[in-house]
Amino acid sequence: MDTCEICGELQDFKHFEGYNICTTCADIMEDVMGEYFLRTIWKREPKAHAAYLNYLNNTTKYISDYKKLAQKSDQHTKDVSARVHDALENGGGHPSKKRYFGHMQKVLDWLEATPHFYHYYFKDYYVCPECGASIFDKYTRRDVGDWMVISCSECDAVIKKYFSLKSV
Repeated sequence: MDTCEICGELQDFKHFEGYNICTTCADIMEDVMGEYFLRTIWKREPKAHAAYLNYLNNTTKYISDYKKLAQKSDQHTKDVSARVHDALENGGGHPSKKRYFGHMQKVLDWLEATPHFYHYYFKDYYVCPECGASIFDKYTRRDVGDWMVISCSECDAVIKKYFSLKSV
């Protein structure tokens, strides 16, 4: 049996083709990527300049939505890593939380050393799998219990579901 390339534990299941990542690391990866995914597609443009920004967006379009999705991955990894470090230093708290944050730091260190994984992870999520609409233009986000669901606003197909981690 292979060992996880992130934490060194035995890999119990093949989560990502071509990568030896255990279930624990894969679950934490989902938490980290869920936050990044939402931050990347979230529209935060100022309303007063919406027409001008739309013009700029259309005339200086990214080479692809795929590239746009991985553009700020290194900054995201550093931001979450800083929050995890603070949680470990100041949080104390329950031992299971310390284990979680310690394990999350291993995942973040691995992501920082393996930035091409962002491209691999998001290759199926930059357009709707049903109608092909760009998730940057056509998406909805809704919370369903402890889950955050991102759907296509064009055809209502579910693009991705994430467990809503509220502690980091």
